[in-house]
Amino acid sequence: MARPSNLTWDKTLSALAIILSLIVLAMLILHYPAYVPAAGGPQNLGGGGPAAASGAAGTGPAAASPAAGAMPQQVRLDYLFADWCSYCQLTRPALVSVAMRFGPAVSLNEYNEALRSTDSRVAALYADYKARRVFVLFPTIVAHGPKGESALAGMQSEEGITQWLCEQYTEAPTACLNATASG
Repeated sequence: MARPSNLTWDKTLSALAIILSLIVLAMLILHYPAYVPAAGGPQNLGGGGPAAASGAAGTGPAAASPAAGAMPQQVRLDYLFADWCSYCQLTRPALVSVAMRFGPAVSLNEYNEALRSTDSRVAALYADYKARRVFVLFPTIVAHGPKGESALAGMQSEEGITQWLCEQYTEAPTACLNATASG
């Protein structure tokens, strides 16, 4: 029986990789709803990148006015957790679910305490939060939004996170309106 050449295997694997990539892309598109801005006006599709993380007042998506057709208010969430923390492992799925439901109105950043020794940015973040007594125990979720900075510590349910997160906005996003209508 003739054995296929390596070139045939390479082509087959390349085709499978492309198909798999397309499937993953389709799943992401279907899973994350697209933001549709108000009619007329600029589109600000900035996320929780370095500009939003800088915390500069008056810049980034959080400063944009929804009335101007820009992206709605955004809250940046910093999730401080540890691999060994069982409450962290139980809180994370609820937090991720809430963040996905809020869509572009939330930017979620996760910071593993194990990286403090190898990543100077993570170490500086933990040191800053600890010095200001924002971080006192695992897990801690820190919100940076239109109403300033707020922290939620300890194990949390999806409902608890949603209620707390809705309090961080000056103009409630759709996810908050849906939560109050169903609750």
